[in-house]
Amino acid sequence: MAFHQIDDPQRLHALIDAILLIETDAELDGLLSRIIDTASRLVGAQYGALGVISRDGTTLSSFITYGINREQRAAIGSEPRGDGLLGEIIRRRTTLRIDELAEHLTSSGFPPNHPPMRRFLGVPVATGDGHIFGNLYLTDPLDGEPFSEEDEQLIEAFGRAAGLVIDQETLRSNVRQLTLTEERERLARDLHDTVIQRLFGVGLALQISLPSIVNDDVRARIDNVLDELDLTIHEIRTTIFEIDQDHPMDQTLEERVKALSSEVESRLGVLADVKVEAGIDDEIGPELAHQCVQALREILSNVVRHSQATAVEVKLETDGNLIEVIVRDNGIGFTPNIGSGRGVRNLSSRARELGGNCTFDSKIGGGTTVRWSANRTV
Repeated sequence: MAFHQIDDPQRLHALIDAILLIETDAELDGLLSRIIDTASRLVGAQYGALGVISRDGTTLSSFITYGINREQRAAIGSEPRGDGLLGEIIRRRTTLRIDELAEHLTSSGFPPNHPPMRRFLGVPVATGDGHIFGNLYLTDPLDGEPFSEEDEQLIEAFGRAAGLVIDQETLRSNVRQLTLTEERERLARDLHDTVIQRLFGVGLALQISLPSIVNDDVRARIDNVLDELDLTIHEIRTTIFEIDQDHPMDQTLEERVKALSSEVESRLGVLADVKVEAGIDDEIGPELAHQCVQALREILSNVVRHSQATAVEVKLETDGNLIEVIVRDNGIGFTPNIGSGRGVRNLSSRARELGGNCTFDSKIGGGTTVRWSANRTV
């Protein structure tokens, strides 16, 4: 329904106020919470939810609620995935208004500890290109009456406006990400083209001057400075490796892994032997492929910074529902779990979030093997 179909001036003003309320620069998660809060208050609903539709177009990837506190949500259990009535709204892609939930054919009841609900209004949230981003689910007006046709018109108009606001925030987020990526690339270029070249120049000048210096103490100090310069250049190269962004474009996962390993060889002097299971790109999606590349970058960075290795073996393979990234180095080793740094913690937490695990098998003088895994079905 268009705005001009809302005849009540008070309701039209309320709708405009509601739209202005969600027109902010909030991050997407905060914006979605504000949208469902505002929609619920707009029609006086006791409960509300915004279900975000997953990429498969048939289930819900997240469920943001209004009117239910944390304790109640915890007691209810897992979030709905889009079955029953919620799935009906996803399939219909149109508004659904119900006076008595218990009497509707697709209603499958509520899980234990769920508050009772009678009235229902479900409205799609469509972005500017017509894509259904999610659905607004509202229940039980505070006056006890069913939702009216005017309520339906109001929420439909609000849902359309909310879709446009989501579009704007997505665009802002993409611009921020692009700006950040460009800035990281510029920083990496400057470090390589300017800072490293200057350090090389200083080191070369010191080396040229060494033969003419007869004082042993001065020669020793210059030798120490040259060693420090070499270490500094190595550290800067490692930093460049860490901040360089992965550019997947149309590359396969195998191509991206080999390109990353090639960087280790050319920039950091550690030979890399790479083996990637055939057909692995058919087993995982682009997001998980990106996570695997980021994990590999973190592992290789740790190898270069701490292991003193001269060679690494990199493997990517599947094991049941898991994809595994395995990196073995011939470095000095370490004692796992003693003084573990931020890199180790990051790898472990990233794996857990993706339904996998991260283990370190290492011994002093015997090299290190890192096994990082993620669940392909998550």
